[in-house]
Amino acid sequence: MVAIALEGIGARYGRTTILADVATGILPGGTLTAVIGPNAAGKSTLFKRIAGLVSGPGTVHLTESEGGRDAIRYMPQDTGGNAVLTVYESVLLAAKQGSGWRVTDAELAEIDQLLAALQIQDLSFRGLGELSGGQRQLVSIAQALVRKPEVLLMDEPTSALDLYRQIEVLDFMRRRASRTGMAVLIALHDLNHALRYCEHTIVIADGRMVAGGPTSEVITPAMLREVYRVEARVEACSQGRAMLIVDSTAAA
Repeated sequence: MVAIALEGIGARYGRTTILADVATGILPGGTLTAVIGPNAAGKSTLFKRIAGLVSGPGTVHLTESEGGRDAIRYMPQDTGGNAVLTVYESVLLAAKQGSGWRVTDAELAEIDQLLAALQIQDLSFRGLGELSGGQRQLVSIAQALVRKPEVLLMDEPTSALDLYRQIEVLDFMRRRASRTGMAVLIALHDLNHALRYCEHTIVIADGRMVAGGPTSEVITPAMLREVYRVEARVEACSQGRAMLIVDSTAAA
């Protein structure tokens, strides 16, 4: 099963350093890791650096990987696509990237199953330009998963979804990761989602890693006060889950 670890990861745009000194322990396959932090903290830049889309120091370590760096897929927050294509065509095109154009019955069946699992099979023959933002996000998830990544970087994949669909998608991704052994790093703003779905959490603020480790050890009142400037607590609720309760904004 694949595992990923980051060592001294940084990123630069031109001569400007945007991200520095991100280091993690081993993030194992089969799990979800939350990447959290304020707006413009550097989360998207971290994903682009891991995916090799921007340059910078440090090393991305992959173990037990069959495809190496080619097995890393990045799902950006911007879900724009070729509006001329239908949903089905866009997912099929993603599936065939880097391979021949001959399409097998097995590949078509796999796309059918994936669209059904994401509950967007009824959108199959609608144009991408006709979709809402949330629908485009679901299509982007299908496009990423059909390529069978070993490591998937998801940049706020539920930001345009209503609460019900957010929960459905995160449940689905946790099951998918567990079944396939895929390692998923997912940028989230809702910290209760991180507490519920993610075994590990990385905190990015001002272009640096503030904390990292098991989610229950990372999302603490001290971290919330320092990074988010809120007074908050994490309380146990039903079925062994935890819930974040914000009491007030912290004094500047």
